[in-house]
Parts: sequence; structure tokens; C-alpha cells
Amino acid sequence: MSRTRRDVFTPEALDANRRGELTDAQLRGFRGLSRYRHKSAFGSAALLVAGAVLIGGFASPSASPTLRLLIPLVCLVIAAFLVVRAITGADALTHDLRRREVQFVEGAIGKSRVGGGRAPDVLYLDVDDKRFNVSPATYDAAPDAGYVRLYFLPRSRKIVNLEVLPNPAFENGVTPQDIARAATPQGMMQSFGAAIHSHSRRETNEARANLASVGDALQSMFAQPAPPAPGARDPRPLDEAIVGTWSNGLVTVAFLADGSVTADMLGRRERGRWSVDASGRLRAGVMGQEQAAEAWIAGDRLTISADGQGLTFARQQ
Repeated sequence: MSRTRRDVFTPEALDANRRGELTDAQLRGFRGLSRYRHKSAFGSAALLVAGAVLIGGFASPSASPTLRLLIPLVCLVIAAFLVVRAITGADALTHDLRRREVQFVEGAIGKSRVGGGRAPDVLYLDVDDKRFNVSPATYDAAPDAGYVRLYFLPRSRKIVNLEVLPNPAFENGVTPQDIARAATPQGMMQSFGAAIHSHSRRETNEARANLASVGDALQSMFAQPAPPAPGARDPRPLDEAIVGTWSNGLVTVAFLADGSVTADMLGRRERGRWSVDASGRLRAGVMGQEQAAEAWIAGDRLTISADGQGLTFARQQ
């Protein structure tokens, strides 16, 4: 069964991780991994000893001294190293678990994989200028782009937790003006150019994070809006209250009293006709095809909703 993001990155542990500590649950999990690695080390050492015995005891008398003596000796030295390290806990993960110290790095995240042959791909997460070799579960659970704070153990560099951060370039949120600039052909080319021509992984990841922030904001602009309470709506009929110019920074639409409508988006203007049908739905055609949508006005805000998506505009005049 596949692991979810919450299985890999535990929000309830963030308070302890921010203090530079491991939770008891995290400590148990890493201790289990440490025991598994020690068991694997003993198994590898046993195989090395067996190989040394086979080569030393059953090699052909005509074999070279290197094969009969040096190779078994190397196998025994490696086996001894693995056993001593497992017994004394001198490996990086065991050392980290003794100290229980958690460090973190902040920055734009990047994901990459190296491989393509029969062996499993090697997976990496990049944050700021640091690179971490991670498991498939951690790789899949991490976001593809954006700014994060990554918590890790300092010597083994095992990932402990991940916290999504706001984009520092848009600390006050992505404004409609930001979206409008980024969504123009010039803005898109500039953003893609910054990502392609970056001189480091960090710069590439920052350019991708900025694109992702604008994309998320653009998607949220078209999210299904919640209708206001009946008492909050403009009491006038829709065909009277809607007359005027409305804008959300990305799209500016003008409903004229003569039934004509214009829509300006990304420097392009479309014209058409509008009306309100007997059921109170707004009908408008600015792209050569008439469409019907729910529309309401509350204060100086006009919301148009259709097919599970919507746009909200502020009155300009």
C-alpha cells in the first residue's frame, strides 16, 4: 500500500522539529531503521567471510598469490569493519540518534532522479544548495516546486520532516497584477528563461517556485465561489446592478446598458452581447459563443460562476 504525504511528513511533529528535537515516534522509527541496517551489516559481513574462506581454501594451487591471499584478506578486513561499526554504533545514523539533534534548511525545492538502467533510480531532493539522497516514499511525498523548510539529521542527512513555506517573493500574497504580468507572453518567456538559463540548481528551483506560486494563485482565482447570504446581495435586479466596469487585475469586463459587453485580458479585447434570462442567469457571449452562468453582486464585488469555476471582480466605475 502506498504511503501518503502525511505518513512521510508528520505535521504533529513540527513543533518539536522546529526546536531541533526528534519526537518519540520519530526516534522509534529511525531506531528501527538503524537496527535493520545493523542486521544487514552482519549479513554482509557473513557473506564476505564465507567468500574469503571459499577463495582461500578452495582456490586452485595455480592461482596467483593475489587471488589466494590478498582478496580473502580484503574481504575479512571489510567484514571486520562492518561488524565493529554495527556493534559500536559508529555509523552516522546511530550517532545522530544518540544526539537527537534536528537541523533544517530553507529554500526552493527541486527533485531529480539519476538512473535509467535495470538498477533502481537514485532519487534526490535539493533545497537551497543542499542535496539529499531520499527514499521513493519521501521523493513522492515532497512537493514538485515551491519553498519549504526541510528538517534532517546532521550526520546521516536523513530527512525528518518537511514544512511548506510561503514564497518570499510574494510575502503579502500573489496579487492579480502579479498574475497578469506573469501570464503575458513576455512574462512567461521571462520566467521560463530564468529557469532555463540559471547557473545553479538553487536558481532554477527558485524560478520554478515563482512560476508555481503564480500558477496556484491563478488556479485559486477560478475556484468555485460560495454564494453570499441572500441579505448580502445587491437588492437591485441583476440587469441593473451589473452595468459598469469590473476588474480582478487579470480580466476587465464592461457591461453597458445597451446590452453590449467588452472583455480585456492580456492586452486582447473581445466584444459581445449580454442579457439576464427569466431565471436570473447571466447570458453573455464574448468569444463567439453565448454562455449562461450564475452571477451575483455583493457590495462592490461581482461573482460569475459556471461549471464549478468562478471569477470575482471589483467594481471600477
